[in-house]
Amino acid sequence: MTIHIKNESKFPEKGLSEQDLRDSLAERRRGDIPWTDPHNMRASFFGGDDVARLARDAYSEFQGENQLYGKTLYPSIMQMSAEVVEMTLEILQASPQATGTMTTGGTESNIMSVKTARDWARVNRKTPSTPEVLMGHTCHASFNKAADMLGLKAVRLPPNESYQVDVDAMREHINENTIMLVGSAPAYPFGAIDDITGIAALAKEHGLWMHVDGCVGGYLLPFVKDVDDVPPFDFSVPGVCSMSADLHKYGFSSNGASLLLLADRENERYQRFDFDEWAVGEFVTSSIGGTKPGGATASAWTILRYLGREGYRERATRIVETRRAFEAEIRKMPELQILGKPSAGFVGIGGAPGTDMSAVKQALMDKGWSFASLVDPVGINLLLNCSHADVVESFAADLRQSIEESKK
Repeated sequence: MTIHIKNESKFPEKGLSEQDLRDSLAERRRGDIPWTDPHNMRASFFGGDDVARLARDAYSEFQGENQLYGKTLYPSIMQMSAEVVEMTLEILQASPQATGTMTTGGTESNIMSVKTARDWARVNRKTPSTPEVLMGHTCHASFNKAADMLGLKAVRLPPNESYQVDVDAMREHINENTIMLVGSAPAYPFGAIDDITGIAALAKEHGLWMHVDGCVGGYLLPFVKDVDDVPPFDFSVPGVCSMSADLHKYGFSSNGASLLLLADRENERYQRFDFDEWAVGEFVTSSIGGTKPGGATASAWTILRYLGREGYRERATRIVETRRAFEAEIRKMPELQILGKPSAGFVGIGGAPGTDMSAVKQALMDKGWSFASLVDPVGINLLLNCSHADVVESFAADLRQSIEESKK
């Protein structure tokens, strides 16, 4: 359905009434897919109506506070931020020496991990040429973005047959310029958890920084462990130097909340930016942005305290059971194949030989389903939340019909 909206891009001479604005917002939103709609399997981390309401209300309560000025103006935000970090370090099995910093999202957390590794390497490795970061083919694009911004070289390695980082290939590519190895828990495209133990051991052997991208899994895998097989992925693995974890994903908070976590607080100095050669004096930040929305911190703290281990465990169990149900339906269709070994809330779907997955994808989208498209190999990525248990059968029926349509 095409929505025609009046162009209102010119700056108004006179402001609109509150009711007119609300009507205009509703009209503009009419063509959007609601983020809570079970047909949305792309960017929806829905933890329930109660969770969404509390996350929104907490954000609203602190929407004007800026964590940048927390020490002098908003000590409540600083306290909540510290408690969010401590709770997260606990579930990720960090030592008392660990620490962490709030950021606005996974991309910022990952960029800051690369910045920290780069500055750490300047002191501890004295890299003679362009520093290199080694990662798998399925690693998040934010690491290439970080390398581009920070003057590093990102080296992507082909995956193994399970779409994980090939640790042997990673070993072969380590050279005098390598400063950092990256593993994903799980990787976004197919939901595979990399061999974090193997990568971390390789990093220790060569004196390299090792980062775990847990943006998607950081608040899900600790609770999935109770109902599904999960290999070691967190700070319990010797050699892991840092992790990223997004609160606004399976932490179920409002958008704008992520963490960069360090195994050793002594390395925080490599993360910070410190400048005092201007009129205001010292300016210190531990992230890219200066401003940090207090609402995002308050929302994250609220949901962690509201759900507790029990609430997260219940939702993790439902998500795993839903994923298994989707997998079972897909395995009934000989025209399809499941890509790799899905974990947490992901399912990657590819085509068996002779299946036109581009046509299948388009037919599914025409039926109102939203998902991430895979291009290498061509396929579909399903990102599941607590609401998708209700649509397993309808999705499977539409998928079968889409396969038949693609054959024509």
